[in-house]
Amino acid sequence: MSDPSPARPDLCDSRTLHAVARRVGLVASRRMGQNFLVDREVLDDIVAALDPGPDDDVFEIGPGIGTLTGELSQRARRVVAVDVDELCVAATRTTQRDRANVTVVEGDALRFEPSALGMGERWLAAGNIPYSITTPLLTRLFEMEFPPQRGVFLVQREVAARLAAGPGAWSLATVAVRSVAAVERLRDVAPASFDPAPAVHSSLVRLHPARVLDQPARQAALDVARLAFQMRRKTLRHGITHAAGGDERIGMAWLAEAAIDPGRRPGTLSVEEWHRIAVAARTLAPQS
Repeated sequence: MSDPSPARPDLCDSRTLHAVARRVGLVASRRMGQNFLVDREVLDDIVAALDPGPDDDVFEIGPGIGTLTGELSQRARRVVAVDVDELCVAATRTTQRDRANVTVVEGDALRFEPSALGMGERWLAAGNIPYSITTPLLTRLFEMEFPPQRGVFLVQREVAARLAAGPGAWSLATVAVRSVAAVERLRDVAPASFDPAPAVHSSLVRLHPARVLDQPARQAALDVARLAFQMRRKTLRHGITHAAGGDERIGMAWLAEAAIDPGRRPGTLSVEEWHRIAVAARTLAPQS
């Protein structure tokens, strides 16, 4: 990627960031997880990992002051940036005002339908995602009937490790996301790459659609997993008994039908194994 044009301020420069922020009255909010990227190497890595082309529309979540927005707009057909903070919307509209292919919208990314924003069939997703909405946002994007072809996101390092975990170290969030997407952990990002610097490290992840189950089967598997993970430090004997309403006999019958050892722990099960338990629960349910 070429260096920023001398005629355009470098939004990775903290001095520029602060100048733009002062202009619109923006003060970074810890509650909203606002930490603005000021590391050009990381910025370039995000764009390279997403690899937008001239036929691609990009749905960007949380543009901040438009740092990533501007880089994406140079390669994509269109960028639609959504931010819940009206001051970030004002900042991005200010820094990207001369880019005709950029649309900045105020609102909650968890509630937007990309199709309603005029996104084409080839759409991508990107953003610096606050911890509090990481799992619901990623699952929402990739459980859509027409999910993004790929998504590249900055998330907390601990979240990235959980989402990309190998067998034996899964969480409920892992099950939820990996049931609809494949996850690659690309690199870690130090706090100094942001202004203000967060108290935690971040990671760059890339997701591709990889639906394992149809929606009804996925929901049934997640319903069982959600209850079992409430006892995630105990064996499945306890967790599935809890999922079976406290009836150990029924819970053990589910596991026997699914051919799963009750001595295992919830974090060791794959999406397919949770599906087998859900199918067993339905199969063995009393007939009315």
